[in-house]
Amino acid sequence: MRYKKTAAILELESLATEAAKQRHPGNPYVIDRTFRDDTANRLTDCIVKYIDLRGGWASRINNQGTYNKHLGRWLPSTSKRGLPDVMATYKGRSLHIEVKVNRDVMSEYQKKVEEDVTRAGGIYYLARDFTSFKAWFDTINNS
Repeated sequence: MRYKKTAAILELESLATEAAKQRHPGNPYVIDRTFRDDTANRLTDCIVKYIDLRGGWASRINNQGTYNKHLGRWLPSTSKRGLPDVMATYKGRSLHIEVKVNRDVMSEYQKKVEEDVTRAGGIYYLARDFTSFKAWFDTINNS
């Protein structure tokens, strides 16, 4: 099945390419930036880049354990279980974005973190595709 880019992805690519041209004004060979949202990793990259391009701060959160080859096993992460995939700040707001693609569902730990973040005044969003995320984020941008 062939991947079809949405208008939201095309806009992200245009914004990212223009930002790259501005960062490197003397380079006439800036390569067009490309994005996809058909996997969790790709969607996460789209989200982080879009928030950054809109003047926010965003970071992908990795709370996976670490493999210790000397011990021959995985060591658990010291992070809280259930942290979202992206944490961001935009216009003074704390954003927590969980990325789920296709039939992936939130764990009980992730649901608990969503409750805790919301109770504390943060904004939590479950992103399933870039088009829906962009529509949601743009409402924050316009408020």
